[in-house]
Amino acid sequence: MRSSMKGAVCILASLAVLVCAASASQIVRLTPRQMADYSELVVSGRVDGVTSFWNGDRTKIFTRIDVLVDEAYKGEKRARIELLQLGGTVGNVKVTVEGALAWRSGEEVLLFLEPYPGGRYQVAGLSQGRFEIERDEQTGKRYVRRPALGGTAPMQADGSPAGRPADVERIALEQFVSEALAKE
Repeated sequence: MRSSMKGAVCILASLAVLVCAASASQIVRLTPRQMADYSELVVSGRVDGVTSFWNGDRTKIFTRIDVLVDEAYKGEKRARIELLQLGGTVGNVKVTVEGALAWRSGEEVLLFLEPYPGGRYQVAGLSQGRFEIERDEQTGKRYVRRPALGGTAPMQADGSPAGRPADVERIALEQFVSEALAKE
């Protein structure tokens, strides 16, 4: 009797894990103002390096992103900041995390950042707090555009599909930051 009870508990626990694993990730959409409120730092800069590595126990792979800071709009300006995100590729092992960002050395970005242990930072709102900076070739003026979140789909409040999101227009970097940091 006792072993059958343990077996039933193990089966129920396994089913609970499977149900949780099968459910889709849902990300609460944050406005730039909400991200600015939650963020310790809001900076623009250039990605200087991207490196994936195992944690000390070799149970997780992380990616470290080094960013050279050009401007700090919120928080203390630092010459360099280190970001950390779960997932990456080390040797023949690749760990993919839904919604994780792809980074390229040399790309110019605007970042809304939350503290991460060890003096590092993570992007606010999972991946919503990263904006690529585009420069107008003729004027040099900087613009941002919200990146698409791979593997996600917009939903109505009732859970039904909301259709395809419209492309977000380019907005001048200074205007975007000003609106995000504005106090109501």
